[in-house]
Amino acid sequence: MIRLALRSLAARPLRTALTTLAIVLGVALVSGALTLTDTQRRAADALSAASYDGTAAVVSAKTAFETDASQDWALQRPTIDAAKLAEVRRTPGVGAAVGDVTDLNAKIIDDRGEPVGSGPYFGIGFDAGTPGAERLTPLRVVDGRWAARDGEVVIDQKTAEDQGWTVGDRVRISGRGEARPFEVVGIARFGAVKSIGPATVAVFALETAQRLFDRGSGYDSILVAAGDGVPAADVRASLTRALGDSATVKTAVDDDRFTFDGLGDFISVIRIVLLAFGFVAVLVGALTIVNSLSITVAQRTRELALLRLVGASRRQVMGSVVAEAAGIGILGSIAGLGAGYLVAKGLQGLFTSLGLDLPEAGTVFDGGTVVTGLLVGTVVTLVAGIVPALRATRVAPVVALRDAGEGSRRAGLAGRAIRPLISLLGRPAERLGGAAGLLARRNALRRPGRTAATAGALTVGVALVTVLAIMAAGLRDTTTTTALSERVHGTHVLIGSDGWSPTDPKAAGALRDVPGVKAVTTIRQDVGHAFGDNERVNTVEGDRLGFDVVAGVGTTAELGRDGAIVDEGWATEHGLEVGDRFEVLSPAGDRLGLEVKGIERSSVMDPVDLGPITIAPDRYAEAFRQERSHAAVVDAPGVDAAALERALAPFPDADVHTTAAFTDMRLGDIDTLMAIFVVLLALAVIVSLFGIVNALVLAAFERRRELGMLQAVGMTRRQVRRMVRHESIVTALLGAATGVVAGLGLGAVVTSLLSEQGLTYVVPTGTIVVLAVVAVLAGILAAIVPARRAARLSPLTALAYE
Repeated sequence: MIRLALRSLAARPLRTALTTLAIVLGVALVSGALTLTDTQRRAADALSAASYDGTAAVVSAKTAFETDASQDWALQRPTIDAAKLAEVRRTPGVGAAVGDVTDLNAKIIDDRGEPVGSGPYFGIGFDAGTPGAERLTPLRVVDGRWAARDGEVVIDQKTAEDQGWTVGDRVRISGRGEARPFEVVGIARFGAVKSIGPATVAVFALETAQRLFDRGSGYDSILVAAGDGVPAADVRASLTRALGDSATVKTAVDDDRFTFDGLGDFISVIRIVLLAFGFVAVLVGALTIVNSLSITVAQRTRELALLRLVGASRRQVMGSVVAEAAGIGILGSIAGLGAGYLVAKGLQGLFTSLGLDLPEAGTVFDGGTVVTGLLVGTVVTLVAGIVPALRATRVAPVVALRDAGEGSRRAGLAGRAIRPLISLLGRPAERLGGAAGLLARRNALRRPGRTAATAGALTVGVALVTVLAIMAAGLRDTTTTTALSERVHGTHVLIGSDGWSPTDPKAAGALRDVPGVKAVTTIRQDVGHAFGDNERVNTVEGDRLGFDVVAGVGTTAELGRDGAIVDEGWATEHGLEVGDRFEVLSPAGDRLGLEVKGIERSSVMDPVDLGPITIAPDRYAEAFRQERSHAAVVDAPGVDAAALERALAPFPDADVHTTAAFTDMRLGDIDTLMAIFVVLLALAVIVSLFGIVNALVLAAFERRRELGMLQAVGMTRRQVRRMVRHESIVTALLGAATGVVAGLGLGAVVTSLLSEQGLTYVVPTGTIVVLAVVAVLAGILAAIVPARRAARLSPLTALAYE
């Protein structure tokens, strides 16, 4: 029976190829996701190894609670006193120790006056003159030398190559205060990776970095290398005993000064998202396989009955259909693995074009990806083949003795339920297509269950696109009509040029000095510890930032010394109401006893991204060290935009936008995310098109004598093609219509669950119209091959068919 199944696949090469393609694309996306993220993971591991393996310990100032550099990105940690360096060097087992300054806001300015890359912007203070210092840095100079004095810098190799800079060139770099010129005295490679993605590196002499990033005479940390033959763990233990409670001793990986944990988390999120869409494509492929095999089983009713008549058991008949599904699964999985490599490259290009490029260190295509791809494709196809296989076992031997087939069956309950919608969608074809359109509509109605099953794969993809469109429209509506109008009470917003990094407080001061500017309200953020978690703590200086208050006061001016405005969701989580008290611990150990004086409404998307706790400026200044501005709201009615830009000329890492432009920027983030998801879902839609093509090809084979008769009585080949094309369009419209309805229902459920966060339900009318147009085009494309095959059929050959 296995040989019979293989011959069945070989005898129908077009049907086999189309059915196989349904699983190829799903496996390709799964294996492509694994390949891409494995490649990125290896690059991240290579970066981590190069950065941290030579460092036995990192000594830093003690903080009042545990921090994570990759998660607590707003945190400004206290510096460690320079006097500790001598104490560390005297500790037994220490081979070398150097002071370190690592800042994430050293932006290298290109020739157009814009920061290079999109972050992180590593600014490093490196003491190259200390013996053994090179053991403690991942950077290796490939041209020139290390910076040794003020006004010198070493930049990373990728930035130098991209910008065409060489040793001896002068570049501007923004740290604290106005951007300054530096001479490039060296070019360095970061570990062994080909690229560090959108990040940049600027290495200064240690004293220069201390001044540039306002560290005084302190260090961010002290990096320690072990002495010859001394285990790293022993060095850390020795340092812990020597320093006691005066400092914190960690491994370099735990300290994570280059935030590689955040990179790893981001790669994990990408992996999950890509695999989710890959499995959607696999599901759609499975639906296509179920439908194709079901049609094939229905068309082979007499053949299967003859097998039963000559002695084949139900088990053998089922085995032949399952073997056919297994053959399709294996072929599709193998082809999908090969296509997955190309998908990985394509996804990398997509992310790069959207500014999400990540470090590279050579493509990784390992055995786990091969095994996963083969298992996913084969198992899913086998499971999809069970339903048609069971149906095949129900074919009675007596069927072989009579001329009965699928056409004699009555439509089931599902078919009768969907028939009115098919009839309605077929009306335009009947009106526009003449006799061919009439026949196309009746063909779709002939077996409504089969038509619905063929459209089912498209339904899944369209439903998911509709849900995403509803959420995107809801976010846009929430951001523009609610969150933004409640938050921003000014004409402009000052933010980092990349849209997320903080700006120097002098930039906001420069705007205050512009004639005609009425007010500038600044927002600062740091990290505190409350209720067992690290939370962002804000302060607002000015009255141009609003709070959508549901209870209590709504401005920081009304908070007094110990008042706080908290987010509604956060307050509910911790059982807080107006008048309740709670405690926040600062990194330096200050305990802030705060009283809830206001509760603001939660928003699913806050345009200025405030943390859940806002306190008064004076109280913030006492406990927290982060002085950079998270954002600023500027009220400058009638002020020329050029005047604001001139004021910011010394601060190229800061941009001022009109409120409308700021809104568009925030909405652009939603649109970018939506674009990525739609591209990924497009693969599922492509899979569903192969299902429609396959069904039409099988239907043409099934109606071979009918097509021959139509041509014999005068139907032209052009009319035959039109008939098949209209039938395909009706099927695609059915998939789009049911998908939109399902998507609208699912979207209503999702938005209702998130309604407390302000997400509104907005019907994406434009998207629905686009989906209808796409469905028509998809139907036309899907009908090209089946229509040509049907039109080329010779009437004599068709009428002679038995």
